[in-house]
Parts: sequence; structure tokens; C-alpha cells
Amino acid sequence: MIYEQIDSPFSTSKANLTKKLSFLSFRKNEFEITEHFYVCEETKEEFTTSKLNEININQVYNQYRDKFGLPFPDQIKSVRSNYGVSAVRMSEILGLGANTYRLYEQGEVPSVGNGRLILNAENPETFKRNLIASQQLINPKDFQKISKKVNELIDIERTANYHDQMKNVLFGKISSDQYTGYRLPDFEKISNIILFFSENMQTWMTKLNKLLFYTDYLSFKHYGYGISGLDYRAIELGPVPSNFEKMYAFIDGGSVSREYISFDNEIYGSYFKPCLTFNESLFEDHEIKIMNIVSNKFKDTKSKEIVELSHKEAAWKNNIDKKNRISYKDYAFHLCAI
Repeated sequence: MIYEQIDSPFSTSKANLTKKLSFLSFRKNEFEITEHFYVCEETKEEFTTSKLNEININQVYNQYRDKFGLPFPDQIKSVRSNYGVSAVRMSEILGLGANTYRLYEQGEVPSVGNGRLILNAENPETFKRNLIASQQLINPKDFQKISKKVNELIDIERTANYHDQMKNVLFGKISSDQYTGYRLPDFEKISNIILFFSENMQTWMTKLNKLLFYTDYLSFKHYGYGISGLDYRAIELGPVPSNFEKMYAFIDGGSVSREYISFDNEIYGSYFKPCLTFNESLFEDHEIKIMNIVSNKFKDTKSKEIVELSHKEAAWKNNIDKKNRISYKDYAFHLCAI
């Protein structure tokens, strides 16, 4: 986590977290970032920590990937896991260095050529051609096992899939960019984040929209990535996931059920009731930590109150006039409610 104040290494005083717009270069390209550093109260010395360096460089890496259409670490890992192979085996099949694929999963930025190679491997037909070309490098038993999995995926792709159709309805052309927190939308994660909050509090829809917003943008603030892959836009009631009504309709009856209540003034409200148990194995430890912070912060906050808090965010104030989508890159580092 990023702390607003720490002990200074230059004196007995404190050092305060400071941010400014800066430009950093990477592979002959220059990118504007929100640079994070500490300033000693007594000596005015500036310094960073490994965590701040990570936040700063991740902003550059994310913009570079976005600019050149390269896959992000979670997407790189997903491509491999779909075929059930190890990172070393994936490197062999794609003709990369022995440890290259693992390094890409851990955050190293692939070259444009290797990035396109990995993206093409998402298509099982294309991956099958790579697999056949590398057959001599794989023992026959493993080759048969991988081939079986690939053929199953090819058959699935040839069949119209309701889940994929709903993805298209909700998200249109899916990509990782500054509006999705540099994550691909993940239905399992989205439904389990909703399940998490439903287990911890009564999640009225208006409040839930803000919980999702603060979860994703707080994660980006501290780690350079969102969690769910959702994109958000500004409406009268604050920041909300785009197409949130369709999303909730799709999730309803799965991990959570949507319950409706009629009030005396003929106004209807809805909240979400858990149907399953939260699956924490889908999340990294730091993602669980972020969700707990948001839950603890807003557990006793009423819907009207959290709407009012969200209206103080630059993310909402600067986008409400045209109901624009909200950039993680431009606004996550400036949250004021949490």
C-alpha cells in the first residue's frame, strides 16, 4: 500500500507523499504519468520507495501496452491457462526463450512482435498450428493431452455461446485500456466482488455501484491496475459501471439474487442477496485487502451518503456534464473519500 506519510531516511522528521505530472520515456516513447515521491519535511530531500517506483513504472508500461495493442499480464496468464500448459511449455510452443513467458506474466513488457504472437495464440486454431510446429520439442503424451484441450476449445468456439454473447452485449469490443483499469472484464470476479459486499452489508444497487467504483479505483491508485475490468461513467447518482442494469440482470440468480422492495411512496428499491460463498481463490491477496478496506470504510454508509461522497470526486465532477466514461489513469490517484 502507498502511505501518505512515512519516516524520513534523512532526518528524524516525517516525509510526505507528493504527486506531480511528469514525463518518462520507455523504448523511445514518452508518456505522461502521475509521478509519486516522498519529500522530507525537514531537509526537503525527495526520494522514492520500491512501491512508489512500481506505481510510477507501471503507469508507463500500461500506456505503452495500450498504445501498441500489447497484452497485459492477466491476459498473458489467461491465454496460457486456457490451454492448461506451464509457462515454460508455452515458451516452447511459441518459440520464445525458456523463461520469457513467465517474465511476461510477472509484468515484463513483451516486444511488439512477441505481444502480437501471444494475442494470436488466444485463437485455438492459431495455437494449434504453433503446437504442431513444435511437436518435436514435446513428449508424445503431453502433446496428445494439449492437443485434446485445444480441439475442445476449437469446438466450443464454433458453437454460439450465451456467455460470450452477453459479454458482447455488456462490453462491446473488449480491450484493456485506461477505462477498464488495464484489465479485461472478468465475469467471475465481478460477480464475486458483488457477492463479497453482499455478505458484508446490505447492498442496495445505488450503493453497490459506488462500492465497485471505489474498489477498482482504489486498487489502481495503489497497484496500477483495477480488479474487475469494469469501465465506469458519470451519471446523476455518481460513478457507475457502464451498462450496470444489464450486468446485474445477467448476474442475478447466479452468485447473488436481486431482491426488490416497495416503499410507501410507491418507489421501488433493489438489493443483492448472496446465493453462494465468496470465492477468494479468484483474487490476489492485495485485491482482497482493497475490498476489505472499501467494505470497512463504507459498511455503515447509507446510499444517499455515499452518493454525496462520490459527487466530491473529480472523477465525477469533471465527467458529469456529458456523462463521460471515467479514466482510471486520470482520476484514480485523486480519490478523496478513501
